[in-house]
Amino acid sequence: MKMKTEASKREGLFGPSRASGLSDRFRLRLMVDGLLRPIFGGSRRSVCLALIASVALSLPASGAEAAPVVRDRAPTTYCNPISLPDYPIGRLVRNLPDNAPPGEQYRELADPSALWYEGKWYLYPSCDMAWVSSDEGLTWVHHPLNVRDIGYAPTVVKHDGRFLLVASDAELYSSSSPLGPFEKVGKMQLPKVPGMPWFWDPMLFSDHGRLFLYWGCTPRDGIWAVELDAKNPLVTISKPFCAIPFRPDLQPWEALGDWNQDATVGWLEGAWMLKVKNRYYLTYSAAGTEYRTYAMGCYVSDSPLGPFKPQKRNPILRTTEGLITGTGHGCIVAGPRGRLWAFYCVHASVLNGFERRIGFDLAAIDANGELYVPQATSLPQYLPAPVGAPERPLSPGWLPLNQGEPAAVSSAAGHLTGRFAVDNNLMTWWQPAKGDANPVLTTAFRAPTTVRAVRLIWRDIGLDTRRGANPGPFRYRVEVETAPKTWQVVLDRSKSQEDLLIDYRECAPVKGSSARLVIVGTPKGITPGVAEFTVFGDKCIGTQ
Repeated sequence: MKMKTEASKREGLFGPSRASGLSDRFRLRLMVDGLLRPIFGGSRRSVCLALIASVALSLPASGAEAAPVVRDRAPTTYCNPISLPDYPIGRLVRNLPDNAPPGEQYRELADPSALWYEGKWYLYPSCDMAWVSSDEGLTWVHHPLNVRDIGYAPTVVKHDGRFLLVASDAELYSSSSPLGPFEKVGKMQLPKVPGMPWFWDPMLFSDHGRLFLYWGCTPRDGIWAVELDAKNPLVTISKPFCAIPFRPDLQPWEALGDWNQDATVGWLEGAWMLKVKNRYYLTYSAAGTEYRTYAMGCYVSDSPLGPFKPQKRNPILRTTEGLITGTGHGCIVAGPRGRLWAFYCVHASVLNGFERRIGFDLAAIDANGELYVPQATSLPQYLPAPVGAPERPLSPGWLPLNQGEPAAVSSAAGHLTGRFAVDNNLMTWWQPAKGDANPVLTTAFRAPTTVRAVRLIWRDIGLDTRRGANPGPFRYRVEVETAPKTWQVVLDRSKSQEDLLIDYRECAPVKGSSARLVIVGTPKGITPGVAEFTVFGDKCIGTQ
């Protein structure tokens, strides 16, 4: 398909002019005074120059191809949500009957359990298992298990030389390897106790040869605990009890809703046990996974069976603004470099409340012995120094260069304009118009600076496995304008075979004034949706 004309691109960026009786000069003045000055700031002359420059950004380089490719760099940073290949279809929409009403499917990974074993991360989230990282979390490889999805909220523990695996309302499995093959052991036999919740969101915890189970996922029944027979984990050897009650009067953040407005229910769930020295930290989540207020809290004890008391520092992880929100139901694990790491859900609920992604960040114990996660990050992060070594900055200082800036596009479907690809929001996206065979999105920086990395977060518009519209690789290039009308390719994924719904990559440093995303291929039957196109780089520093 041929590129749109200059006039059509202006309309794509700013909307079509409906004041047909006005002169072009007056229309431009009206746009500048009424619409664009609040965006660009400054005098009318500076705004007009910015307008002309932003429109020019959408145009292809005059008769010239982009400069030779700068090859991908080996990663030195990670960025949330983490880039996991082969995001699966959500469990609730995976096997729809042929006569089900038409509707888009969505992707889902959530409720992560992690295991640090022999120098590698093993990640077991809901909907598919497992993913492995050999470089401490910078990159991940999908290793499908022989039991890829046995239920929501799986948990894996190494106990008595075996790896035990179980999930919500599922049978127990066992293997000699964290990647299986896993063999079925049987159904867990929990005694019936009044008020006890159903067997959802289990967590297995091994401690000095003993084995414990924590679970719960109900509106108000809390988190429960019991000791299992270490040699026959299907049976209990203690009486189940409520370890963490639902107490929105003491923990207001537990109340359900985007404003924690419903204190009648909380859905306490996602139990996880962490032992540090002789202290037991039982974490849990509440407020609803479909809400941005979803958060993690913690109770502590000197025994794996309590009694447990709430930390003063609660919740331990709660993020309600920005790209990364709904940071609940995860795990906190002692990992590489002697550090604690938190894995958690990320709210992305467009088509369904269970549509989620995964993030991970450092956790810590404060001076009062309380567990917390300093922040849920959305910018590139270095791995930390080992415990005992001199501390070093965790952030390289790379900032989003194009967030909130004007975005010119080759086309847009309805109101799904390029602005939605640079608004720091997983719930919105730019969608090219039907028939746009070569979608292009171009954004400017505030000033020329050095580009260091790019993050792309996609949506599969039209995903429907019943009609053959399956997940697959999005193929693209990212180009940086290094001089007027001179573009250099900094990332070339035009031949990618990887299915990466979230694709974060570093590039060799390139100084430029704008960047553009050129989409060259999508899975059959899928229209690309760009939830986020973030170009990271150095802060723009002016001179006097």
